[in-house]
Amino acid sequence: MTTTVPPRLDPANAVFLPIDYMHGLMSACRSIEPGILRNNAIALAKVAKLFGLPTFGTGDRSGRTYLGAEMTEIEAIIPEMRFINRSSVGAWEAPGYADAVRATGRRQLIMAGITTEQCVAFTAQSALAEGYQVHVVLDASASLDERSEMAAVARLTAMGATVTTWSPLAAELLGDFARPEAMGLIRIYSEHQGSLRMVEDAFNVATAAARSALGAGDNAAREGAYHGR
Repeated sequence: MTTTVPPRLDPANAVFLPIDYMHGLMSACRSIEPGILRNNAIALAKVAKLFGLPTFGTGDRSGRTYLGAEMTEIEAIIPEMRFINRSSVGAWEAPGYADAVRATGRRQLIMAGITTEQCVAFTAQSALAEGYQVHVVLDASASLDERSEMAAVARLTAMGATVTTWSPLAAELLGDFARPEAMGLIRIYSEHQGSLRMVEDAFNVATAAARSALGAGDNAAREGAYHGR
């Protein structure tokens, strides 16, 4: 049996779709600790901002429903995010949502939100049916309980979605630590993955040394500093 491997994420071909980050839903989920979920959602939003990904949010901003108010941190990070209210379970069926995504001309969708087994999975299903490449960021999403999340991952995988977490997804978007976005990404890692704080320090030292020796615009110098040459 031949396995088709989807192409790697390309910042020029990707869209970020944060789904239903509403406090009422978040507090009902038990698959991940709420503070960790918030940390990861904010980190993912910063990654989307770093790479300039078109972003379409969905949920309920009013805070007048049982689902609670929308998580404001994501919009603070990405103020240009277009927000689309909806009543459909899957965001793809909301008036204007799929059309907005299609209008970008991009084919790689990065999805995360609440809940993984319902709103995220149904949105992914509709997008996959149209031939989009879908990446679901599991550690920036949450399910009502662990069994629901296990079922969601199995369903998403069977449908052809890629299930990942925010840190390797960010590295996949970067592709090469000689790129100018590298320092921004390492800062995000440092802010949201405490164990990587020393990596930012080392990268700063290496970058400064390369710039001092051969000039800030020399890509070969940055590569050599990163690899210790």
